[in-house]
Amino acid sequence: MTQETSAADHIALLPNGEARDAGLVITSIRGGGFDAFNDFGERIFQTAGPALTSLVAVPAFDMRGTTLPLLFGSDADRLVRGFIVLPGMQAIEPLPLDVASVSDPVEGVCLYRQGTGFIELALLHANRRATVWRMMDTGGERLSLNRTAEIALPFTAERCAGVDGDIVIGSATGGLARVEASGSVRADADGISVAHFAYTELYGRPVVLVPLAAEGVIGVFDARTLEEISAIEVRSEMSIAGLRRPGAITVTDLPFSGMGFSTGLAAIHDGEDGRIKLVTRDVLGRAVTAPE
Repeated sequence: MTQETSAADHIALLPNGEARDAGLVITSIRGGGFDAFNDFGERIFQTAGPALTSLVAVPAFDMRGTTLPLLFGSDADRLVRGFIVLPGMQAIEPLPLDVASVSDPVEGVCLYRQGTGFIELALLHANRRATVWRMMDTGGERLSLNRTAEIALPFTAERCAGVDGDIVIGSATGGLARVEASGSVRADADGISVAHFAYTELYGRPVVLVPLAAEGVIGVFDARTLEEISAIEVRSEMSIAGLRRPGAITVTDLPFSGMGFSTGLAAIHDGEDGRIKLVTRDVLGRAVTAPE
């Protein structure tokens, strides 16, 4: 991407199912606010907002008869926050979300599950615990938020992803773990520092992508066993910049725009030059072997 985004702490992808050339790359800016880019690297708009410690995108949610893209995150005060993205108005507005029942400080937020008429968010807490909250539009002034589950964790985490009823968690000190809804640890990988990660499937194989800034590569871990499969190095080639110090990462398997990203893409912030690098999922998929 051609615009520098050196202050980007988190990235979210918002594909547009109705107009593939209208997808947005949203960055949460250190110190507060959002930048919105298209996949050509052009900044579409900037807007004010809180400083966030986590960010997750929901590209489409039916609300009040309209399908809207939403963002969720946790802020510096450890509160859960929601936002509506209004591309036509080039604005990101607060989501009227009833968070009064969320009393514990929130270290991070991720999407646990989405179904017809609801979104479930996993909230990470400091005492080795996650809670799951279901958000619905019940017609009131605010969207309802009700707790549906609590999951004991093997360590306090700052990053997570919901995977088939389990939750994958990561932290700078605890590494990676995949935890069942009952709290049983299905798999773990310690000895690595996880500041960011993303979950996706590559050629049918579920994987966790972990940026390893010191090594300049993306570690690829099998999402079922958390065994390391490979490390992806994105090298410079002709006029395309490589990836030197990967940081914030996010992936979508939805078509993003045109033919180049028709099978989805990964967006990765490079701390070396302050830019976001876009990599097709097909390219990432070549680094893993399809299951038998």
